[in-house]
Amino acid sequence: MSTLFFEKSKEIANSFLQSIVCLDDKAFNNIAVNDNTQDNGKHTFEASEVSIAFANEKKICAVYKPSNDEDINNFIDISKKADVVIIDWLITINSDEVKEDSLNSDAELDEPRGQYTKRIINELINDPIYGTDSLKLILIYTGEDILEEITKEIFDSISNCLFKLSQKECKVQSNNIKILIRSKSNVIDGEVETKFKYRSHLKDKVLKYNELPLFILNEYTEMTTGLLSNFALLSLTIIRKNSHKILSLFSKELDAAYLGHRSLLPYSNDAEDLLVDLIKDTIGDLLSYNKIGDNISKDLIKNWFEAYIKDEQLSVLTKKSTKHNPEIFFNRNKSLLIELLESDETNVEKRFKTIFNELIKDTAKKNDFVESLLNNSTYLFLNKDQHSNNEMINKGLAKLTQHKSLFIPKPISPRLTLGTIVQSKTNQDNYFICIQQKCDCLRIKRGVVRKFLFLPLTITKNKSFDIITPDDKKLVLEKKTFYIRTIKFICNSDEGVILGEKNDEQKYIFKQIYSDEQFEWILDLKDLHSQRIVTNYASKLSRVGLDESEFLRRSSNEDED
Repeated sequence: MSTLFFEKSKEIANSFLQSIVCLDDKAFNNIAVNDNTQDNGKHTFEASEVSIAFANEKKICAVYKPSNDEDINNFIDISKKADVVIIDWLITINSDEVKEDSLNSDAELDEPRGQYTKRIINELINDPIYGTDSLKLILIYTGEDILEEITKEIFDSISNCLFKLSQKECKVQSNNIKILIRSKSNVIDGEVETKFKYRSHLKDKVLKYNELPLFILNEYTEMTTGLLSNFALLSLTIIRKNSHKILSLFSKELDAAYLGHRSLLPYSNDAEDLLVDLIKDTIGDLLSYNKIGDNISKDLIKNWFEAYIKDEQLSVLTKKSTKHNPEIFFNRNKSLLIELLESDETNVEKRFKTIFNELIKDTAKKNDFVESLLNNSTYLFLNKDQHSNNEMINKGLAKLTQHKSLFIPKPISPRLTLGTIVQSKTNQDNYFICIQQKCDCLRIKRGVVRKFLFLPLTITKNKSFDIITPDDKKLVLEKKTFYIRTIKFICNSDEGVILGEKNDEQKYIFKQIYSDEQFEWILDLKDLHSQRIVTNYASKLSRVGLDESEFLRRSSNEDED
């Protein structure tokens, strides 16, 4: 069902979508669709019509016709870079040129239908950079009428347990990858579609060439229709549109100045950090001047409410976020949430109490509920059937704001530096965060021993915590100055840093010089989070202890340790 929010999201997705790649062995064959003398009729793929259909929507569409196994490999590499991938199901190429080791099993040699398509899909979704956690839409566009059977076969071939099968909808999907199976249309000059004469429930799964762009846009929008995803798409669209300007700013004419800067540094390799900071700041400035945050406007939020929020009764919670016995309810509706978000009251606690003043008459229960909401306001913005996901959603945003290593490429070994969090392999309840300044984590000669400073972190089940791990453990920082720990590591690389090494479990381990305890890499904190921890620790070290009148001490406004 289309909503104002969906339509706005569609506009944003349409601006972002740029590249579509198609693979079909019947492309460029120029076989008439109604040619009943050949089986090729129902499998025809008119490349020019498809390209024009996407060109009319200002999209780049490339069509490939494979003739050998190398073409399949090349298409796999190309499709990893595309926004949308369209693949035929029955792909026939010169069998003499097919490499036996490219096929997944002996069974596939007997039944060629789908073997290349399944291989391409698995390569895409399991790629450590372009797949796995990346957003991707894949369309199987086939001349076959056995769409449900193809859907099941694709699902069975996927070596990833995160995918779900929706056979009747002809869809296989994970949280970020959607695979759809649709049929090519044989309709010409108003002829009635006869392909699904005995499968009438699949008639809505037939697509004409000129219907492909809108279908893909709608499906892509369904994957990205959210406030944060819209913000990300808008940001990436602005970066794409300004990529040539960014390149012109980082001009080759500046090379001599950069090298001059590099020559004046005590350690010339530090100049590389300047370039990273420059490109990061350039993109940040670009988004800031384009006022990208303004796109999540009050009107868009209201549209989001209309699309997703139900007017329903929710439970009034206790201080501990449990339900009262007997249960007490209040009426949660869109107007209430809009009033909360648009309130001019700057005292947050007072704002919440004002909003619920008329809804909850019992003052004590109202105050308890407000205290609960101050720790978990997400509760108000979820419908009843979503409340079981409350904590998971809060943790997801927390990780996004705190974890730097969300973006570390999987083949890249982590390095030991400020903000690195490790877990003891000897006692797995013990976590540590490195508080060594970055400049002291670099330029270490291979084989040289370097001491690193760590503060311990302990696991907690309380609401209050400092850091959340990728596997959702809540950690509290031990802030007393005497908890600091020094651990010695030997530099194991020519890069001048301590690198994690994979163990038998494919986990990254930092090996200290003693064999009694080793440390598993868990995550890297974002720079400002790490620096705040160091600053707070340094302030503890610099505090002054003195004897004074208890009258003065107890009257002081200064925070006590």
